[in-house]
Amino acid sequence: MKAPGAKPEKRMKLQRLNENQITKLYQEHMVVDFPKDELKPLSMILKSVQEGFYDCFGLFENEKIVGYTFMVKQENSYLIDYIAIFPEHRNKGVGANLLTLIDDYLGDADRIIGEVEDPAYTDDEEQKTLQTRRLGFYLRNNCYDTGLRVECFGVKFIIFEADKKRCRDKDEVWDLYSLFYKKFLSEERFEKNIWRISDTR
Repeated sequence: MKAPGAKPEKRMKLQRLNENQITKLYQEHMVVDFPKDELKPLSMILKSVQEGFYDCFGLFENEKIVGYTFMVKQENSYLIDYIAIFPEHRNKGVGANLLTLIDDYLGDADRIIGEVEDPAYTDDEEQKTLQTRRLGFYLRNNCYDTGLRVECFGVKFIIFEADKKRCRDKDEVWDLYSLFYKKFLSEERFEKNIWRISDTR
């Protein structure tokens, strides 16, 4: 029993978004949260949802959206395409909760991988600090660096994996990563814009 005057318990949940919610989120938040060169057109996202290989989820706290994640689906594996927390809810553990909820929601998934900008490729100290902090966030929250490095439309990424059934090696990560992007791109566009640039470890 709650003590008199106690604040109601905050409950967070993932909820699949409909087309109107996706459009509103894209126009009000995603265009601010992500650089233009990293953001897919809204029409492409909506088409991918309709075709059944793209899932868009809102993170809700007491029925109010506070963050989101968009994911590409390939059979029973997922690529975290976008993930963000609304500014007023950052640095409060909400992002960690979101990763936990993704892990729970996709408990039967074979693989969950994602991208984070590689801080090794910028000379801008502010950007390097931000990118290093983002990488650290994933590594602190049950994700690990696969060692695979890619260039995707001019942006250099580290590929991480959620701590589920881990890929055997970097070749398997690359093969899975390639399949996700080939959902969106023709073979020609893929070959011109997606590169395996180096491995570590």
